[in-house]
Parts: sequence; C-alpha cells; structure tokens
Amino acid sequence: MRNRAFSPTRPKILAAAAAAFATLGLVVFPIAANADSGPPSNRDHIGITPGDVKHVWLIILENKSYDATFSGLNQNTYLWKTLPSQGVELTQYYGTGHFSLDNYVSMVSGQATQPDTQSDCPDYDLFSTTGSTDQDGQAVSAAGANAPAGSNGCVYPASVPTLFNQFDTAGVSWKGYAQDLGNPDTNSSGTVPGQSHDAGPQVCGAPYSSPGPTGSTAFPNPGSADSTDQYVPKHFPFPWFESLLQNPSDCNSAHIANLDDQANGLYHDLQSEKTTPAFSWITPNNCSDAHDAVCHGNNLSGGWSNPTTPNAPVNYTGGLYASDLFLEHYIPMIEQSPAFKDGGLIDVTFDEAFAPFTYTGNSFYNATDEPPTASTSIMDDTAGENIHGKNVHYEPTGPNTPLATNSQGDQLYPGPGNNAFIDRDSSVPGLVLGGGSPIGGSSTGGARTDSATGSASSSTIDDNSVTLTDQGRSVTGTGIPSDCVVGQVANTHVTATAPSQSGGRVDTGSFVLTCNGSPEAPAGPVTSVNLGPETASSDPLFDSSDATNGGGDTGSVLISPFITPGTTSDTYYNHYSWLRTMEDVFGITDGGTDGHGHLGYAAQQGLRPFGDDVFNNAPEGKSGHDMSEAAMVPLSGLVVTGGYLGLRRRRKR
Repeated sequence: MRNRAFSPTRPKILAAAAAAFATLGLVVFPIAANADSGPPSNRDHIGITPGDVKHVWLIILENKSYDATFSGLNQNTYLWKTLPSQGVELTQYYGTGHFSLDNYVSMVSGQATQPDTQSDCPDYDLFSTTGSTDQDGQAVSAAGANAPAGSNGCVYPASVPTLFNQFDTAGVSWKGYAQDLGNPDTNSSGTVPGQSHDAGPQVCGAPYSSPGPTGSTAFPNPGSADSTDQYVPKHFPFPWFESLLQNPSDCNSAHIANLDDQANGLYHDLQSEKTTPAFSWITPNNCSDAHDAVCHGNNLSGGWSNPTTPNAPVNYTGGLYASDLFLEHYIPMIEQSPAFKDGGLIDVTFDEAFAPFTYTGNSFYNATDEPPTASTSIMDDTAGENIHGKNVHYEPTGPNTPLATNSQGDQLYPGPGNNAFIDRDSSVPGLVLGGGSPIGGSSTGGARTDSATGSASSSTIDDNSVTLTDQGRSVTGTGIPSDCVVGQVANTHVTATAPSQSGGRVDTGSFVLTCNGSPEAPAGPVTSVNLGPETASSDPLFDSSDATNGGGDTGSVLISPFITPGTTSDTYYNHYSWLRTMEDVFGITDGGTDGHGHLGYAAQQGLRPFGDDVFNNAPEGKSGHDMSEAAMVPLSGLVVTGGYLGLRRRRKR
C-alpha cells in the first residue's frame, strides 16, 4: 500500500488535544511513528538533517556473506577489521535478490526483482511493461508474472525514475565511476535500445554487444570480463534506465567516468571540494569487487598508478583478497580529500550474499565448520528490513516474481531470491526453477564426475571441485570400496598466478573417503570419483517449502564524522532502506511513489532508513529521534490511563 500523505491539519488537531489534556493535569507523551502500533511518518529522522552530509561515496562489492566477510576467516583484514574501527558496522544489511543486476536496479530505483534482471539480462533490450506501474511504483512485465528470463527485457522505460533523476531535479551533483570503463575490449560495438548511436562508455556504461538477428530489438549482452577490460555492465546501474539513457546531460563525462581517468576520474575530482560530486557511485572491476576468484587480468597487487609498474607482482587472485587491495588504495584517498573532511560519508557494501555457511569458490574459507540445516540458516539469512520499528525476515516480492505454493506447501516459484542456494525437488509438478548457483543450484544436485587423485596409502582424496555441501554424497569409482560417502571436506587457499588456474579456483580441495561409517583408503590409485545425486537427507541446502525471498545478509560499513568509530548496529536494513536513506540525506521530499520523495519499495509504509544507530554522532543539539508532530500517532490511537496519555497497543495476532 502507498503511504498516506501527511495531513496539514493534524498538527493543529494534536496541539489542541494536548492543550485540552493539559488543562486536566494530564501529561502528553508523543509517540514516534516507528512504534509498532501507529502509522509511520513519511518525514524520516535519520539522526542528521539534510545538508549535514555533503558528500557520499558508495563503493559496492560483490557476492559475499557477512559471515565470510566480517569474520576474519579470509584475507581481507582491511575490510573486516580496519574499516569498522573507523565507523559503524551494519551486521544485518541485506541484498534484495540474486544474482547481480536485480540488486543494482533495486538500489537506485526501488524496483523489485524480475526474471531478466535476476539472470543479469540475457539480452540488452527494453523491459516490456503493461504501460503502467502498480500502487507501489513497480513496473509490471507485459510477459506476466514469473515469465521466463529473456521474455521480459531489462532496460527500464523512461517512466521509471532513478535516484539520479531525483538528484537532477534537486540540483544535487552526482557521478558514476567504474574501474576499467572504456578500456579496449574484444567485443564489438552495438546499439542501445531506443537509440541510434553506438553503445559504449559514452552511453552510461552500456554493454558492448553485437546486434541480434535482422529485425530483432534485442542485443545479446556478453557482460563478461576479459584480460584488458574487467568492467561488467551488470554491476553498474546507469545503462539500465531509459530515464538516464535518453538524457544526454546524464550520459556524458560529467556523470559517467573511468575510475582512474587522469582528467575525469576519482583522484582528479577529489583534489578540491568544488570538483567533488555530492554523490559518487564507485564500481570496482570484476577482480577488485571480490566477484572473480581468479581474475582475468592482473589484480595489480598494489601497483595502482600504472598496471606496468616495475616489480609489481603478477597476481591473479581475486575474491576478498583483491577487494582489500582496492579498498586500501581508494578509501584513504577519499578520507584525505577536502570533501570528506567537510561532512563526508563513505559506504562500503555488497550487492548480495552467497550462502553463509558454504565455500563459494571466491572466498578462501568456509564460514562455519559444519553446515547448519537450511531451515536455520537460509530462512534466517535470506532477507531483512525494519518495518514499523520491527526487524523482519522478509521483503516485498514484487508483481513479477510472486510466490505461490501447491497443496503440499511446496514453493513453486523462485521469488526475489531466485531459489539461490536452496535445492528444490525438480519432480514437483508446476515447479519453476530459478537461475541456479555455483554451489548447488535450484534443483536437487545431480550426479557428477570429478577429477581426483588418491592412493591405497591414505583415506584422503584430493578433489579441487569438492565443497562443504558435498558431504554425505555417495562416492563410487575405480578403486573405491562399496558403501562410501564424502566425509569431512577441506579447502585450502592458494595464490592464483595465471588467469586459467585450476578452472578459476583459488583453492585446493580434499575429502575423507568414509565407508560404512569409518575412514577407509581406496583399494588402489584413484584418478576420478563419481558423486551420487544429492538427496533431501544429505543436502543441507534442500528445502522445498521455504522461499528464498531476498539476497542474504552481506553486512555493510559506513564512515563519517557523524558516525562514532568502532560501533555496530543490528537493525535490519536492505537496499530499499539504503535508497530511502540517500533520498533523505539529500533532502528529496517531493514526488516518488509516496509523494514524499521515496521511489518504489523505498516508499514502503513504515520502512526504516538508516537511523541514529548509524548516524550516532549527530551534531550537538540535534535529537536522534523524530518527535515531530508529523510523527505522532492519530488521536484514535491515544488513551488516558492512570493520569497519563498513553498508546493503545494492538494485540499481536
């Protein structure tokens, strides 16, 4: 439902009521709007006021859960230890979908996931809508709910506004920086949907693509990194909205730039506050953002000023190791700038989380020693936001990915989480599977054959493809005794020295061959093993009834003079909360889905933006709570009891 507009008569009514009660000797207690029993205020109080924060830098990384990132398990000390000591760590910050593009879309427009953005846009073409938006500001696909990927389109029409359109209207300067943007690329140039000129960095970072068949309006979207260009468009929000693509004043060098461009990049712009945008979006390349386990090109290993720096080590290790190198180079650069020192805010976050308890192939170590059950891990870690002052483990599904179950309670559709990291029973009638994942997939895992080595001298089988979730799967093959399963799994980090290393891995793997309940050595040399299909009893990711309704807990860290160093918050926030916060920070109060400047699902009634738990070092004299008349509950919610004016609380159902 839309948030109700604020009535200008309410303050007068409340003031009159307060005066009347005062004549009776009663005390009036104003109740904040985020109390769980009253309607929310659309005038958020976030611990600061518009104008306090003058410059924001968002650095967005990829595909890591909070458990793997902020735990010290991986080689990323700068992110998990140094940065939180400088600001606030959000331990319950959630992505909104899987697998990438849908998160970037939701962050800047409040649009929920849909099958084509879930699949990172199979074709770079226009999103086909019904021609209108629903009451929550969501564009509805003309292909229908849960239509297959490839039938919806993914470039949103001009009728769908973004945060950057709001900035344009409000006179807030902004810029999108992307590492490697415009570097030489092996892909040919194509055409942006709805436009006649070529794609490329001059068009908001649109993908280089080859036109489809004659008469086709779709352009295949390669979206992949290569040795000279590790930029990928699915991690940059600007080329996915006609509201930006159709505006030449947005898609130009003043707003879209290569991160390291000498004349227009971040370092150049930070030299003075005048040249620093009020809002800076920073997208590292597919190596620096922790996405790729093994990078297509050198991760530069600290040699940022020049990729050919003498003596710079040749290192292709990505993941959190590479993202730490990136952050340790750019964040001090920002912190030393005049703009940051004058009310700056740095926000480091991730688009989505991989399953928290599994080895993902681009983190070095497992987040836990043993996998919990799906019911205790996935359901508690899939989604989260704060509604009416309460932390909840859900988010809006949107009109294009609604959920439904059969009579047995089996979930039939992928939902916003795209069935990521939950294995479904593919035999269920009517089941629509999601896009799968590197560690399991969206239906029960089938049998597979791994290259492996083993001998009669040890029960340990070396298998670089094995992961924690393979434990319990049956094992057969030459030299393998009968009744054997995958026992304890181990993964060990190694440094990648070539882009083709071990099929894109930065680990070695092994498992203990367990036969009839005990470790047992093979009867002879082993060169491969056959793993049987996963079953509901052996697969910790198997769950037929719970929806993957979000992008998982990624965590986030923010640094600002308005934030006390070394603090934490366990309030549930997500990308919609982030969008609402940015709109509030920059004083956008007009328009939007709710009429108060909030777009799409950032306008959810009662959605909490970052509050005084985040901006916990507000300027002296400013309250951290919204006690304004606009935030008070209506008189129908007030009762007099024991000489005090209180709040009649709704009974929980």
